[in-house]
Parts: sequence; structure tokens; C-alpha cells
Amino acid sequence: MAQTMLSARIHEYQRPLVVEPVKMPSPRGEGIIVKVGGAGLCHSDLHLMNGEWKEAIPLALPKIPGHEVAGWVEEIGDSVPKGMFERGDLVAVFGGWGCGSCQICKRGDEQMCPIAKWPGLSQYDGGYSQYIAVPSYRFLIKVAAGTRLKPEELAPLTDAGLTPYRAIRRFRHMLVPGTTIAVVGIGGLGSYGIQYARMLAPNSTTIAIDRNDKKLEFARKLGADHAIRLSGSTRKEVKEITQGRGVDVIVDCVGAENTISVSVGLLSKGGVLAVVGLFGAQVCVPLMPTVINEYQITGSLWGNYNELCEVIELARQGKVKHTIQTFSLEDINDAINLLKSGQITGRAVITPN
Repeated sequence: MAQTMLSARIHEYQRPLVVEPVKMPSPRGEGIIVKVGGAGLCHSDLHLMNGEWKEAIPLALPKIPGHEVAGWVEEIGDSVPKGMFERGDLVAVFGGWGCGSCQICKRGDEQMCPIAKWPGLSQYDGGYSQYIAVPSYRFLIKVAAGTRLKPEELAPLTDAGLTPYRAIRRFRHMLVPGTTIAVVGIGGLGSYGIQYARMLAPNSTTIAIDRNDKKLEFARKLGADHAIRLSGSTRKEVKEITQGRGVDVIVDCVGAENTISVSVGLLSKGGVLAVVGLFGAQVCVPLMPTVINEYQITGSLWGNYNELCEVIELARQGKVKHTIQTFSLEDINDAINLLKSGQITGRAVITPN
């Protein structure tokens, strides 16, 4: 096997990634080396590369980012149970690398583990590379042989496809006939969010909200009943659609101060705002309307292993549409610039091999 692999690394914040050869990792104990077939490009990666999270997530540079990863098993550690994985198996990498022992991990939410690590966002290198070292086989989901899914389709499901699924799944009990769900921000996450809204709440009205007319048209094609431009008239339009009730569940895939403010103003009495985007710095809501109307304002972090299995199964059944733009590892900085300028529809995916 080659001694080096091609990787894209952060050497300095606010500088382009450096595509260069680095030493190949080796599997340790229960670890597995995955040959990367696809690695999604996420706005979280932009925050990381810009140094916006360096206080919250201190990194030892250089670092390989990329936390949405899928590919094929390449090497297997000597502590992996025999027969569980074979070389060449198609796998998706679950990104919430928890300890597996604490109460939160035991309830199934390893992504929320107090000492969780994440590929490309912690001490572990990520997927913008030809290979990635996964510290435990527990973090891999083997995709059934014969599936038509490709790694570049699987990779975005591990975050962009998982995060809105968890948020909508948590509150689908509220989405009975006659209710409304809105998805704010029709980017990588929001494009999946619209689809899950149609699947998990088929008798509710689905509203897409974004500033970009092209993305709103995209949302209509994905099944949104209404597509509204984020503007000063958004509230008026929503009230007309909902006959004055407001929206029962809103999934904010942006998480900026302005989208949160607008979203709160759209909620029905007892409505839920689930914030999954991380563009802003704080959540500010008016106290009186929040209390009087019993708004529920909550964060929703990523998703757990079982939820990712559910998402992959939906995709395997052909119920999830994949809208991706692929880029070679050598062209990763071009992809980053397109994402920064809002020119990516759906998800950009790096295909290193």
C-alpha cells in the first residue's frame, strides 16, 4: 500500500487549503481505514477554515477538515470483530464519535457526548483526503451490497441529510392535518429538509423560505407547497397561507440572528422553532410573546447513529433526491469559493479517488 496520500489541509486560518501528500494512517485496534469516495463540503467547514471557531474548537494545525464522509473499507484493525467488515464494503461514516460509555451515549445520542470528537473538527483528521482513519468500527454504517447509492450521494446524508431529519422527526407528532411546517434556508440542509417535511408530515402544508429565487424554485421542485422570499412581507404572506394561525414547526437551517428573529414572528401559538444552522452567534427572542404564546425554541444537533441508518434506508429506497455537484480534491478551493458566494445548489461533494 502507498506510504502517502493526497489531502487538503488547513495550514492557516482564512487561507486556501493546501493540497499536498501526507503520511498514510494505519488502523489501530478497533479502527478502520476508509478509502474516501465522497466528502461533503459544509458551511461548518467554512466557519472552521475562517478561524471563527478556534476558541470553541481549538485545533492543532495543519488539519484535514471534512466531516461528511463515505467510501470503502480499505484496512481493518486487529480488534475489529471478525466478519463484521470486509475490505471493499461500502460504508457511511457516522460523525458523532462519542465515548460509548456515558449516559448520553447509552441513550443513543453519541453526537452529544460531553467528550465527543468529530472527524475534521477535532483531533481527528477528516475526509478531504484519499483515506480517513476512523477510530472505531462502531462509527461505520455498512450499506447493503447491491445498492445503487454512490459514495458521493451517501456522504452528504451524514450531516446535511441527517440534521434536518432529526429536527423534523422530533416534532412530527405536532404535524397533524391542517398544520404547517416551514424550512428556512434552502441550501444543503434545507433541500433535504423540504423532502423530509413531505415524507414525515404528508398532511401538513410545507413552506420554503429563502432570499434566493433560484433556491426557492428548487424547493418547489422538491415538493414545497409554497416558496416565499425572505423579506419584509414574509410574515404577511405566511399569515395569508395559514389563515392567520402561523407556522406550527419551523426548522431554521441558517441560524443567523435575522432568520431566528423572522422565524419567531411566524410561529403559531405553541409553535416550535428548531434551530439547526450555525451562522449566528446568539438567539435573541422577545420575552412577552414567547411566554404568552408558549413558543418552544430549541436547538437540534446533528443526529444519532440510528437516525442516520433511517436516512440511508430512505435513500436506498429511492425516496430521497440527491442534488450534488462533485469536485476533485485538487479543485477543492474552487468549490469553497462557490459555496461562499452562494453558487452551490444542494451539496458540493469532494471526490478524492
